[in-house]
Amino acid sequence: MGPSVSAVADRCFAHFFVPDLRLLHDTLAETELKDRYWVWAGMLLGYAREGKLLAHDRDADFGILPDDVPSLLALVPRLRALGFNPIAQYYNNAGELTELTFRRHWASFEFFVFRPVSDRLRYTVYGYPPADLVEVDAEIQRQPFVPFELAGRTWLKPAGHEQELTAMYGDWRVPQRGWNYLRDDAAIVSRRPWTNTSTTWRD
Repeated sequence: MGPSVSAVADRCFAHFFVPDLRLLHDTLAETELKDRYWVWAGMLLGYAREGKLLAHDRDADFGILPDDVPSLLALVPRLRALGFNPIAQYYNNAGELTELTFRRHWASFEFFVFRPVSDRLRYTVYGYPPADLVEVDAEIQRQPFVPFELAGRTWLKPAGHEQELTAMYGDWRVPQRGWNYLRDDAAIVSRRPWTNTSTTWRD
């Protein structure tokens, strides 16, 4: 798409995305998950580099600890009633649930399960079939979380968010076109063929 078409597409997306983010925030704020999840990856990068959501980013990235996954799963009927449709659960080869994805309008709302490993947090991402069936583990330093403002709401983020972004993106202050989460994430610690590839939502 040309720049003008892309700009229009970004504005149309934001027209729905920002209100949907606020709805998700306000819904979770009334539950046990209040202050139990945090912003990371693309949303955090947008805040740190541009002071706002990245215009081209089509998903919301959240982190959650394993102990809080049951609370999120218990909220699925309520989220579904609000239009946040559960579309995928990702399991690693060891059978651990590592990501839960919802969709509302054209955006994905992705909750990555961070597993504590000593003083670090491990997350897992996956490639897409047919050519990139790979399972990739990455680790970042475990940090306390602090509140911050984004998209008209107060969220949580790692206290040293610049440290985390550097660990993942390197020079995150400079946009890196073509950055690929499967090969360019500097926090990657291991990779292997992904064999447990069913992402069907399991109620």
